[in-house]
Amino acid sequence: MMRRLLAVFLSLSVVMVASSAMAGRYDLHLSRLFSDTCTGTCPQQHFESLMTDLGQITAPVFLAPAETLGLNGFSFGLEGTVAPIKSDEDYWDIPTEGKPGSAVFMPRLHIRKGLPFSFELGTQLSYLPESELFTVGAEVKWALNEGFYWIPDLAVRMAVNHTVGAKEFELTTGGWDVSVSKAFGVGGMLSLTPYAGYNMLFVHASSHVVVVVEDADTFRNWVFNEMNWQDNMYHRLFAGLRFNTFIFQVVVEGVLTLDGVSLFNFKLGFDY
Repeated sequence: MMRRLLAVFLSLSVVMVASSAMAGRYDLHLSRLFSDTCTGTCPQQHFESLMTDLGQITAPVFLAPAETLGLNGFSFGLEGTVAPIKSDEDYWDIPTEGKPGSAVFMPRLHIRKGLPFSFELGTQLSYLPESELFTVGAEVKWALNEGFYWIPDLAVRMAVNHTVGAKEFELTTGGWDVSVSKAFGVGGMLSLTPYAGYNMLFVHASSHVVVVVEDADTFRNWVFNEMNWQDNMYHRLFAGLRFNTFIFQVVVEGVLTLDGVSLFNFKLGFDY
């Protein structure tokens, strides 16, 4: 079983790297934000809108109830995020290599390890298909309460993700969340665990030097203003359901940002 999972892990990694080597429609060219119809503060506004959307798409996911894995616990998951985007807006349509779709899908590898005293560490690697963008992340969770028969489990978590592969910008997302969950046995073979929580997300983005071509003989260097995380905080609510039998599990989850952005996450994996 472990050998098969490692083979899947390696195969997906190879596919991700191979896909990133080819130009795709979600490769971003920030210099295209400058045009005759977008001058003054318009390019900066487009940059901020694009980074905000991309930050929420690449932000840390949850996909687990409040309970931790225990001292010897280990979790391996193949996950995915489906995120609608405003593809008709100029800040998505103009800088992309091709016409963006109405939604993007991000596959992800997510590994978590239980620690003493109800702590848990995790890491994840995700990829935006048809682009050169990867996201790597780390997280730490602490269950303030878990394992009591009648009382729901309660946990807090801190997580951070960083996007790599972008030639013209840096993007980091992260924050903290609090979640509650309660497991219910079904038929002695299946466990259902609904969970819900609140997340405070931050998005921090900065620009590399962007070469803006004004005509055949004229160009200039430009750097967009930095988006500080203190000024880009977002309130998010999430809820999900874990189906667990033996060591295998399926998790489905919805995430709602209070400004109207919604995501759908799912997971296939195992805990032991």
